[in-house]
Amino acid sequence: MAKLDITLRDVIQEIPPKFIQILTGKSATKLLDTSLPEVKDRRVDFLVELEDGKVFHLELQTTNDKNMPFRMLEYYTLISQKYPSKDILQMVLYLGEKPLKMENKIEKENLKFSYILKDIKEIKCEELLESEDLTDKILAVLCDVKNPSKYFREILTELSKLPERKRRDYLKKLLNLLSYRPKLMEELRKEERDMPLTIDKETIERHPLYKDGIERGKLEAQKEAVINLHKKTAWNFNKIADVLGLPVEFVKEVLKEKQ
Repeated sequence: MAKLDITLRDVIQEIPPKFIQILTGKSATKLLDTSLPEVKDRRVDFLVELEDGKVFHLELQTTNDKNMPFRMLEYYTLISQKYPSKDILQMVLYLGEKPLKMENKIEKENLKFSYILKDIKEIKCEELLESEDLTDKILAVLCDVKNPSKYFREILTELSKLPERKRRDYLKKLLNLLSYRPKLMEELRKEERDMPLTIDKETIERHPLYKDGIERGKLEAQKEAVINLHKKTAWNFNKIADVLGLPVEFVKEVLKEKQ
């Protein structure tokens, strides 16, 4: 997942204006150097100066990390060393599919520290889609997309209007972000037949994350089918496996995870 985190960092380096405004309530004015002073090279995910002069530090997290508060405290110290005159606003943006269960503070006898913790699915994708910036619109795929079919039609139509090199670059970014949302890969597959002629379908279909995402999406759909059928019928492993055409061991594992 670290490779995907790097990809998302690359996407937001263009400072998506609406995205930053949704997260902070303010506009970003300048992209700051993300490397921090330390013996080893330490980089944060995203660092910008806001219109009120504060430094906004954003970390992207795909899993629940119990050590996140301590990581953020370390980042706070290093950023303060580099920008001693600046107030710092910190946020962890959770991108994972599983429920958010992380803490966002440290409370000890001689230390109290906290930061903002936000689940990206709380952001309405419509807000990002209203932006005039294409990076904002691509980031919307990570939010709670209510109508995936409509989203892909609109975003692919807009991409079709771009010059070829730029179009391919944004297509790859979209596919990389979709790796965080494997279920949506199936929706992209459905829309593929009706893509504008100027969209390079080969770029999409040959992308390794697209192929992987399709398989992961199918796997998630199979797991969901097992769980739903078990809830409705209370059938045993063998019966569910027989009806759905799945291996018995797979059904057992799915229901074991659900317990």
